[in-house]
Amino acid sequence: MAQKIVYVGGCFLHLFLLFGIISLCNIKLHPIVRAVMLGCAFAMYGAVLTMDKGTLFYKKVTFVMVDGVGSMIKEYGPLHTVFYAYMIVIMVASVGVLVYALVCRPDTSIRTLYVLIVLDVVSVTVFFGTRAISRTIGFEIETMPAFYIIAETVFLFLFRRIRLYDISAGISETLLEEGTGGIVCFDRSGRYLVANKSAKRVIPPLTKAKADAFLDRDEEQYDVILTALHIFMNNEIVPEPYILEKDDKIYEVTPNHLYDGRRKCGYYLLMLDVTKDRMYSRSMKEAAESAIAAEKAKSSFLAQMSHEIRTPINAVLGMNEMILRECKDDDILEYSENIQSAGKTLLLLINSILDFSKIESGKMEIVPVKYSTVDMISNCINSVAPRAISKSLNLMKHIDPNIPRELYGDDVRVAQTIVNLLTNAVKYTERGSVTLSIREESRCGNEIYLRIEVKDTGIGIKEEDMGKLFESFGRVEEKRNRNIEGTGLGMSIVTGLLDMMNSKLEVDSVYGKGSTFSFVVGQEIMDPRPIGDFELKGTEKKKTTIHEPIKIPGKKILVVDDNNMNLKVASRFLKLSEVTVDVALSGAEAIEKVKETKYDMIFLDHMMPKMDGMETLAKMRKDKLLSDGTIVIALTANAITGAKETYLEAGFDDYMSKPIDIKGVDDLLRKYFESNS
Repeated sequence: MAQKIVYVGGCFLHLFLLFGIISLCNIKLHPIVRAVMLGCAFAMYGAVLTMDKGTLFYKKVTFVMVDGVGSMIKEYGPLHTVFYAYMIVIMVASVGVLVYALVCRPDTSIRTLYVLIVLDVVSVTVFFGTRAISRTIGFEIETMPAFYIIAETVFLFLFRRIRLYDISAGISETLLEEGTGGIVCFDRSGRYLVANKSAKRVIPPLTKAKADAFLDRDEEQYDVILTALHIFMNNEIVPEPYILEKDDKIYEVTPNHLYDGRRKCGYYLLMLDVTKDRMYSRSMKEAAESAIAAEKAKSSFLAQMSHEIRTPINAVLGMNEMILRECKDDDILEYSENIQSAGKTLLLLINSILDFSKIESGKMEIVPVKYSTVDMISNCINSVAPRAISKSLNLMKHIDPNIPRELYGDDVRVAQTIVNLLTNAVKYTERGSVTLSIREESRCGNEIYLRIEVKDTGIGIKEEDMGKLFESFGRVEEKRNRNIEGTGLGMSIVTGLLDMMNSKLEVDSVYGKGSTFSFVVGQEIMDPRPIGDFELKGTEKKKTTIHEPIKIPGKKILVVDDNNMNLKVASRFLKLSEVTVDVALSGAEAIEKVKETKYDMIFLDHMMPKMDGMETLAKMRKDKLLSDGTIVIALTANAITGAKETYLEAGFDDYMSKPIDIKGVDDLLRKYFESNS
């Protein structure tokens, strides 16, 4: 019975080990072959079970006692020889499968296969060696029971461990080899261990690198990975990925720890191809730089355009102002008034472009002040009334009599928004009316919210064209409205200004019947008394009067400009205030005049050849040529965003934009000299 049990291992142990190796090496075994092999094993064990029924397996078995120790003496039969041949075939097949897997299946774990080969060969060698030695020395040792018990236990335990290791190792190996990122592994001392295919493609010398050895520092291609590794080994921090550029590719190299469970056992470097991301970032950066350059170019162009156009307008409007003042011929005065109207229209177009630039660049400022509600509304209506009258349109107004008399806010921007809406309504209305309505929407403490509405009986807007309404330099129904003048910036400026005042434009339009534009704006109440009946206070027609400037005889003023016409205009305006006026055509000439004469005020043009206004002022202040109390005004056609701040920082006392007018000059004179006049 003991012999029968022992042979269970002999018949099945190596066969099952062979099946395990075949499975481990991912070799498909045909079911018929597997059935034949199992049949042979059961046939062998069937012969073992009948060993006591005949002489085929054992010819004779004798149990004897020698010195009190029992032993069995066996004479082997032909089936016993077949059994050993069967075992040898199974073992040789196991070794053959392992060798085949090593050669033809390199993806299988090399370490696992070596362990299995060693166990298989050593077990066979030990077993047969022991039997051969025992027989040679004439001492029969029965090694079969002990061998099978030990071998079966060891094989089952190791095979289970190896199989589990191989599953996880196979997964890890697949991820390592098939992943897109390069991986290079090192031990805790910095010795190179292994690298995947991706890493070897990036750094070809790794294909010949020896495991468990330090990489050659003299190899240039190792520079980045070794630098990253050694810095991480010393500091264990990664401030940012290291960059490796190779063959028009860009890789980020990130070091990290290798772990065996929770124990740090080494380091690995992950190399990711970030070429597309970097190229995208680079293109985005270049696009941003191009946009910034374009914005600067646009600002420069607008500043230059402003100067070039405003300079001749300054001369036209200035000289025309003198004609209006001095001419007595009615026909000439009519011509002059037409010139004045056309010039102001041109100036308005330029200002629209500049305002749009300020809003677009985010540098438009909201400057709140105390203002008269009636005056603000009257100015809006008076600005548009002439054009409405010329088109025979009825300009109507519905003003809430209960709105406060004085408010606090940016009346200039509120009025600009209203005027743009009114102007737009008049442009697109051929007959009928344009109505301005202002009423109280609500109050909250000391703040009132006004609903301002402009309604017209014009062409209206198609629903599909509503989005085009706010496009810069665009116009709804371009062909139909091609004869309507304007820049197409009005609505863009309105929406920009309202956004700055925390408001929003609302549009309600019926194509062919008209449109209604409205918004709600909050203002602080300064004088809560109601304005009452606006018709009585705001619609009184005032007779056009000539502005009378302040009289300040004895004051000496110097005007510096490289344009003779501008000098003439400024001189004529200033002489109306009975001051002494000197002129200079350049910065150098101005410096010479300042050396000779003490001036109360200097109007200094910015854009002059050779020595501009800023350089001239800096020279005057450096050489201490200016007397105490001398006011220096920047006189310039540059009305672009931030100009005023630039001039004040440069040392000017104030700023005046061209084209200059009598009221503007008079306001400056009053600001600085009225208390002394």
